[in-house]
Amino acid sequence: MVLGIQKLNFWTTILSKILSKIKSFIHILLNRMMQIPMHKTTEPAAALTLPEDRSPTGEAYRALRTNFLRAVQDKSMKAILITSANHYEGKTTTAINLALAMSDLPQFRTLLVDSDLRYPTIHNRLTLNQSPGLTEVLEGSIGLNSGIIHTEKENLKVITSGDLSSYPVELLETGKLRELIRELKSQFDLILVDSPPIIPYSDASVLSSQVDGVLLVVQSGTTPRDDIYQAHATLQDNQAKILGVVLNKQKHFVPERIYRRRL
Repeated sequence: MVLGIQKLNFWTTILSKILSKIKSFIHILLNRMMQIPMHKTTEPAAALTLPEDRSPTGEAYRALRTNFLRAVQDKSMKAILITSANHYEGKTTTAINLALAMSDLPQFRTLLVDSDLRYPTIHNRLTLNQSPGLTEVLEGSIGLNSGIIHTEKENLKVITSGDLSSYPVELLETGKLRELIRELKSQFDLILVDSPPIIPYSDASVLSSQVDGVLLVVQSGTTPRDDIYQAHATLQDNQAKILGVVLNKQKHFVPERIYRRRL
């Protein structure tokens, strides 16, 4: 009798965990904000423009902008973290293109911040100087305005990573970052923060508690389901407000030649 009760308790626990995972995954799917199609290009990434206007990718980022605006109707929600579970899932590309899309709107003074103090790439993608940047601002070696880079787009400014820090998490954990974000909110309508991925490093966890919301980027057909669970759970543990999930590099899209023909 006792053995039967133990078995029942065991399977009840297993079933409860499975149902919890299913519920979590359904929640993630319901929060999906946009699908971004696979985009192949040989053009330099430095051009401060979205992918071609008539391409499915360009339209997808504009649709993401529309969905994003619905999610941040509260005007106090200005600082948004963009992250992913692992490396190479498209978070930086999403951050750059969303910043470009938002800066096309005249009422949105947009700031793109590279808070990846381990493997920063925004300065390379936009052909900007890496330093001085966020590291120097947080360390106090330069003032905030000296770290803000003006671009050819009137409504888009950038703070690059700065020199790589030997203690990135400790630098981000200081109260200086929270003060910095508070000051930036008085100057900009939207601050998009690109961070390291969640699973390999704790940086995104630290950052998620200092911003107003988080966009989680998932690579279609590549990001393991368990990694999505883990990233989602980590953000929830840090009481982050998850605005939605961007499904990146989606292959099941209308072929571009057909898309163009229909236009």
